[in-house]
Amino acid sequence: MEKKKSGYISIKESREIQKYNVKQMKYYEALKRRKLAESEYTSVMKDENNVIELENLETCFFSDNGTVKAVNGVTFSIPKNKIVGVVGESGCGKSVTSLSIMQLVQAPQGQVTGGEIRFNSDDLGYDEQGRKRAYNVAVMPTSEMYKIRGRDITMIFQEPMTSLNPVFTIGYQLDEVSFLLQPDIPKADAKAKSVELLKKVGISMPEHVYDSYPHELSGGMRQRVMIAMALAGNPKLIIADEPTTALDVTIQAQILELLKDLQREQGCSIMLITHDLGVIAEMADEVVVMYAGKVIERGTVREIFHDPRHPYTIGLQKSKPLITSDVNEPLYSIPGNVPNPINLPDNCYFRNRCNRCVEKCKGKYPDMIKITDTHYVSCYLYEEGGK
Repeated sequence: MEKKKSGYISIKESREIQKYNVKQMKYYEALKRRKLAESEYTSVMKDENNVIELENLETCFFSDNGTVKAVNGVTFSIPKNKIVGVVGESGCGKSVTSLSIMQLVQAPQGQVTGGEIRFNSDDLGYDEQGRKRAYNVAVMPTSEMYKIRGRDITMIFQEPMTSLNPVFTIGYQLDEVSFLLQPDIPKADAKAKSVELLKKVGISMPEHVYDSYPHELSGGMRQRVMIAMALAGNPKLIIADEPTTALDVTIQAQILELLKDLQREQGCSIMLITHDLGVIAEMADEVVVMYAGKVIERGTVREIFHDPRHPYTIGLQKSKPLITSDVNEPLYSIPGNVPNPINLPDNCYFRNRCNRCVEKCKGKYPDMIKITDTHYVSCYLYEEGGK
C-alpha cells in the first residue's frame, strides 16, 4: 500500500491496509496447514556440498502502516563444515533471515512470502537425474517442519534467559529435548545424555548444574546450556544469533572458541549472526553483508576484510574502533538513514548515504556482480569489473 509523502495515512487507507493484511495472513497461514505430498515441498540442491541454499527469499510483516519487506530477495549458501558470518546494522534482516530458515517468524503478521530455502537432508537421497534432493523449507507444512527443526537445524538465541524456562531445572529442560528427539528413551539414559552434553560444552560439575535453575547460573553458563541443547540432535546446521551479545568480553571469547571447537568436532555448519566485525574476522570462513533486507556483498573472510568493494562494507569497517585509532578523533559513522522498509525505492537502497554515487545509481537496483569466483557485490561501480 502506498503512503502519502507526509508519512501519515488516512482512516480510509488504514482500513484498506487492515483488510489487505487480514486477507494475506489468512492465505499464508492456510498454506502452512495444507497436507502436501512430499514432492510438493522438496526441491534439488544446486550444489550438494552446501548444507542450505537461500534463493530470492522474501519475508514480510503485515503492519498497520503497510507491508514491511524485512527480507527482500536474499540469496546465499552455507557450505558443509563451514562457518558463514552474516553481518549488518540493526534492522537489516539478519535475524529475520535466520527465523525464516527455522519457520519461527512471528505469525500471523510475519510470513515467508517468496523464494526458496533448500535444506540438504540425508533422508531424501537423489533423484533420477542424480541430483541431491532437498526440503524447500519456504513452502514446507508446519507439521513436516518438526522432522528437521531441533534435529538437523538448531538455533542458539541471543538472550539465554528468555529462552530457558525459569520454573524448570536445567536438567528437566535438557531431558525434554532428548524425549522429543527419542520418545522411547529411558529417563536414566536421557539424564546421562544431558550430563554428557553439559560436560561437552565445558561446564564443570555438570551434575550440580543439571539440578540447578536458570537464575542460579551466570550468563556464560546459561549460554553454554543453550549450546548443549542445540547439540542434542547432532545437527547439520547451527544458527547462532548474536550468541555473545549479553556477555562480557572474556566470556565472549570462551563461548566463541567453544563454538569453533564444537563445529570442528561435530562436522556441522554454523550461520553466525553478529554486529561485531572482529568476531566475523576471527570465526567465519565466508561473510554475507546485509543492508535493508538485501545481501549487498558476499565472499570469503579474506576478500571481505582485505578487499571490500561495496561502499557500505567499507563504511562498516571504517566505523570499527582500532587500538591504533587517535583518541581525539571521533569514530567514523555512515551518514544518513536506512530507507523506510514499507516504501522502498526501486533504485539502490544505499544511494542517499553513499559518497561514491554515480548517475546509474538512480536506475534500477543493481544486480550481483561477480568480482572473483567467490566474491560478489551489488554495486554499479563494478559493473565492468573495474576497481
